[in-house]
Amino acid sequence: MPEPPPTDATASAALGPDIDPPPVADARPVPALLALPLHGEGTMTYGFVIDGQPGEASLAWRVDEGRYSLTLERRTGTREMPAWHSEGAIGPQGLIPERHRVRRGTRDRELLVFDRTGPRPMVLAGARAFALAPGTQDRLSWWLQLSALMAAEPAPQVGLVLRIPVAGTQGIHSWDFEVVARDGNRWLLRRELQRQAGRPTLQWAVWLDGQRGFLPVDLRFSLDDDEQWALRLLE
Repeated sequence: MPEPPPTDATASAALGPDIDPPPVADARPVPALLALPLHGEGTMTYGFVIDGQPGEASLAWRVDEGRYSLTLERRTGTREMPAWHSEGAIGPQGLIPERHRVRRGTRDRELLVFDRTGPRPMVLAGARAFALAPGTQDRLSWWLQLSALMAAEPAPQVGLVLRIPVAGTQGIHSWDFEVVARDGNRWLLRRELQRQAGRPTLQWAVWLDGQRGFLPVDLRFSLDDDEQWALRLLE
């Protein structure tokens, strides 16, 4: 799953050597209590397509006793994609990631550590460190955090924008998802990231199922409306 490039927000004054500031806080406060769409443990299976090649994906989860873990595995034919893993705590405002790994076999290709032990909470990505904003998610945990934010809305409607700070190896960036359509109990949210001239626009589309606690049942990523990958929950 592609990660967005740095935005202007990360180019502001640094807090110290190799330390980037958190994204600007959204004026819309995070609800005081968020409910997750998954509990206990289990595995969901998704149909998976990447570059036009069909395959299968699975999301294994464990949500119990104030802790969570998520593991996403994807494959097409004999091609196995790196596995994504997120783990951490659960608080009143949703998921609190502690580690995010991208692993192929037994080797970590990426590792993010959310360090909240010091006077300034940080996200550590190799030799780089980024100031940790409240509510920051990793590139897998945002799936459930988006569900929880949507479920907390008393009267969701088209035009609603939900913001999630998302950490990656290049920093922390605010991801804004706009509700653009509704089909019965399912809601379509989109995010678009415009880039410099000559570079394609990054586009995310997520269908949330209101009957399942706004669980993501369809996720797609495109470049200038050219679909790169898609995940659809198998009923």
